[in-house]
Amino acid sequence: MVKKETFALALQHHKKKSYKIAEGLYEELLKINPYNFEVIFLLGSLQIQTKNFIKAIQLLKKATQIQSNHKSAHNYLGIAFYKLGELQKAIGCHEKAIQIDPNYAEAHNNLGLVFKELGELQKAIGCHEKAIQIDPNNSDAYNSLGTVFGELGELQKEKSCYEKSIQINPTNSDPHWNLHSHALDVDEALTILKKLYEFDNKYIKAKIMISALKGFKGKFEDFNTLIRSSESNHPMTRSIKWVFSLPKMPKFFFNRWNFFDAIVAQTDKSRPFYEFGVWNGISFKYLIKTFQKGFGFDTFTGIPEDWHNEPSGSYSSFGSIPKIKGGEFIVGKFENTLPKFFSQKRPMASLINFDADLYSSTLCALNYSNNVIDEKTILVFDEFLTNDNWEKDEYKALNEFCDSLSISYDVIAVSFYSKQVAIKLKK
Repeated sequence: MVKKETFALALQHHKKKSYKIAEGLYEELLKINPYNFEVIFLLGSLQIQTKNFIKAIQLLKKATQIQSNHKSAHNYLGIAFYKLGELQKAIGCHEKAIQIDPNYAEAHNNLGLVFKELGELQKAIGCHEKAIQIDPNNSDAYNSLGTVFGELGELQKEKSCYEKSIQINPTNSDPHWNLHSHALDVDEALTILKKLYEFDNKYIKAKIMISALKGFKGKFEDFNTLIRSSESNHPMTRSIKWVFSLPKMPKFFFNRWNFFDAIVAQTDKSRPFYEFGVWNGISFKYLIKTFQKGFGFDTFTGIPEDWHNEPSGSYSSFGSIPKIKGGEFIVGKFENTLPKFFSQKRPMASLINFDADLYSSTLCALNYSNNVIDEKTILVFDEFLTNDNWEKDEYKALNEFCDSLSISYDVIAVSFYSKQVAIKLKK
């Protein structure tokens, strides 16, 4: 009886998100029976919710050993591997769950998330569409499908997916957040985000973005309150604070493609563009439509060193080099390829897209591309803001580069949603 009462109490606290109490009760039960599958599984899923992914993997592996045909145990193990960046292992787990139950919509959807992270976007679309085929009222699957269309620049399909997701579940927070990226102006974005925050006041990004958008309209009261609160150290708060500290407020954009369109409109289109960090070539294909000629630099085997929580080798295209008319691709680590490439005179750049993520790679690219940058060149940084450690990455590289040459820069555009910043150097 005591065990049943303890288990019921643990479940109650788990559902209320009192994770610390629930964890203690689960562990108490495991001392009585270390092989209690249900307790091991629930404790493993709890570790995912508290972001203790290594412990989650240990527990969920044990759960799959006890019950090898439990589809949810394999699915949750896949989620833990995904969160830890071990994507190939995540694929294996979700595929095992689908093998056990081919109509397991959640596993299909989660498999799609992994393929999106790998840049295999068509496979991701197939997984999300399969999840929707199985469960036409799967709000999460529509939201996930929308994010993939967003990566491809298919904005109308993206928006339709978010709207369908919200129609199915009006209190699903993520599609509301994603939908605000399609706002035509600040007021429309505020309307969407305020609605989100009304039903989910724990969605901190919405609260912070509302204060930022009000600031862009000249009303800083909410943001001033925010920077005196517990959210003052949130990476998005720090990002907004940096933007508000600039001498001149940059133009503000809600998504990656509207940002690119506005920046491209300001460039000298007779010149080629350069891109450092090509990966699957999505942005390169987008830019080549305008400039006709582009130079792309990448290892095509993933980032060459760990990037905070992302292990080296992440964002690999597995050696597959895009075939894009007008594109010239230089394969290898920047420190090996850039000295030789830039030892010859190269055409001045219209636009340079820095998407190498790493501080070291970005600084290397800046140093070697300096000779093709002038007062007309626009520099775009793709992962500049809102990440947990953004000040240690592209931001740090740009500022060190400018300090070393005693030059400054003007920020001309920013998108908090897509993490992009566009600048012009003041040479």
